[in-house]
Parts: sequence; C-alpha cells; structure tokens
Amino acid sequence: MCAYIYGTMKIPIHTKTREEVLKEFAEAYDARFFKTLSEPVRIQILCYLMMNGRSDIGSITESMPQDRSVVSRHLNQMHEVGILRCEKETRHMFYSINGQVFIDKLEGFLSQIKKSVSVCCPSDCCPKQ
Repeated sequence: MCAYIYGTMKIPIHTKTREEVLKEFAEAYDARFFKTLSEPVRIQILCYLMMNGRSDIGSITESMPQDRSVVSRHLNQMHEVGILRCEKETRHMFYSINGQVFIDKLEGFLSQIKKSVSVCCPSDCCPKQ
C-alpha cells in the first residue's frame, strides 16, 4: 500500500498486487468467446455478414461450402456467445453482427491485458515506440 500526501494528511492508496491483477485477467478471459472466433468457418460467416448485413441461413449457406446443418450449428454458437443477433420473422431466422457486444468483449479483454502487462511484465518487455 502506498500513501499520497495531500497537504499534511496522508491518504492511503491501494496498489493491486500481481496476483490480484492476474486474477482479474483470468476472470476477464471468455474462453467460449475466443474459441468461437478461432474457427475459420465462423470467421467466414462474420465476413459474409459484414459484407451483406442481416441475412437468413439460406443466403449465408449459399456462399459456404458447408452443409446448412453445419452453418446452422456455427450460427447458433456465435449467437450463444453474443457475437450475433438472431431474429425470427415468419418461418425464417435472420442473423446480424451484434457489434456493440462484440466490440465491448474485445475492448474489455484488451484493457485487462494492458493492466496486466503494466503490473506483471518487466519494463523492457513492451517498449513504447
């Protein structure tokens, strides 16, 4: 614990230990989210949706070499981890990228990496350019 002197009064400031920072890092890591992104077919689906916007499974499947059932399974997993939105209209399911959730998860994890590196890594590990 460090102290900050304000006038004549010392105000305690809590500095996190490496263990505390690494625990927060481990808690911020969403294994299912990153595992979902590690599958090349899911990246193809993301690219398709970025290029074409909201689409149904039939449209997505037309641009993929995989069977409809395989694409459906990938879409469901992407929806479960929050990467995609899924909306039902009549008998069709439409998928779109859930941009804000996607960005928030990536930025949150990047923020934890930055905190962890600043506390846990030697100063010469990540030189500033």
